Formats: sequence, structure tokens, C-alpha cells
Amino acid sequence: MWPVSSVIGENGGLFFQRDGDDHGLTRIFWHDDKDDRASANRLDAIRAMVLEQLPTAELADDQPFRLTSLAFALPQDPNKRAAIVTALRAAGADVSVNNLWILGWIGGYDKLAMTRRIMADQYEVDVEAERDAILYVGDSTNDAPMFRFFRHTVGVSTVVQFLPEIPVPPAWITIGPGGDGFVEAANAVIAGRAAPRESFDLVDPGAAPGM
Repeated sequence: MWPVSSVIGENGGLFFQRDGDDHGLTRIFWHDDKDDRASANRLDAIRAMVLEQLPTAELADDQPFRLTSLAFALPQDPNKRAAIVTALRAAGADVSVNNLWILGWIGGYDKLAMTRRIMADQYEVDVEAERDAILYVGDSTNDAPMFRFFRHTVGVSTVVQFLPEIPVPPAWITIGPGGDGFVEAANAVIAGRAAPRESFDLVDPGAAPGM
């Protein structure tokens, strides 16, 4: 429903966009068909192993609809959270944490790796050369590669709780969380086109609450 050109999903596992004016979708996966089947089988085994080792772990509500990754609901207890992360890594999965889930996948990719591929293949944009032309907005640790690579980065307010785990923080942090924070960033860009020197209500991460 968003007026977006395309989407990279599941931490870089797949890309999709509308296929013309109808309701079809074009999908591009990080893995080719053969590797995708092998990855899916490994993820099924890892999921069973984690649930057996940690009976209190809960899969995300949308897990049945995920195509390239595992997602576990984020426990409030930091020890339970660490146990899930440890079990996934011990099983050979790549792991990241966002503000909702603990994510596990196979393949060594991340959001930045898929962004490089898709921008080059689908939009003929070399992100290495156009690094300063892109604005990235994120919310948690799985956005760390993007915060590190791009110059113009924004974290919505919930990113504050993850800053100790993000080596290079976003350049700015919004006042609001989630979609509200994204709207703040978008409004700042739109207003900046008319008044480049105007200041906006985005927070310097060095002055963010709790820092």
C-alpha cells in the first residue's frame, strides 16, 4: 500500500516489486533455487533444534509467511534473549536482533549486501559511487551495516536502546518511533529542499536520551 518502488525483505534475503500494473510480484532471492532449497532445509533443522533446547522460545507470529529466515519473538528477559542468539549461532546461522524479533538466516548476507546487488542490477546505481545520494532510515542492530556504510542515516527513536550494540550510530535520531520517526525524516528532507540551512527536530545521537 505504500508508494514505494520496491522492497528488500527479511534482512536481505529477498527483493520484490510490483509486476507492472497488475497484482503480480517479481521476486529475486539472495540464493539461487538450489541453494535456497538447501538453506530452507537447514533453517527447518535449526528451528527444531532451538525449540527443543529452549522450550520457552516462541516463533514470531508471521513466521509461516517468511521465506528466507527464522524469527523468534524478542523476550523481555535479556538472558532468554541471549540464549536464543547463542543457540542460533551455535547452529551456524547468521543472527541479528531488531526491536521485535531475533532473526536467523543462512548465507552470510545482510541488508547492505542485498542493497548493493539490487541497486546495481535493478536501478543501475553503484552505491559505492553514490553513497552520499542515499538516505537510510533504520531502527535497530540489523541496520548496523547500513548505518556504517551510508553518510546520511537516521535512526527512529527506538534505536536508542540498541546504540551500545551498533558500532557506527546513525547520524541523526528522530523524536518519534517507527512510522512516526520515518515521517519526521521524510518531512525534514522535503523541507530541506526549500530551505537547506533550516534546522529540524532530529536528535544528534550524542545527545540522545540514555547516552
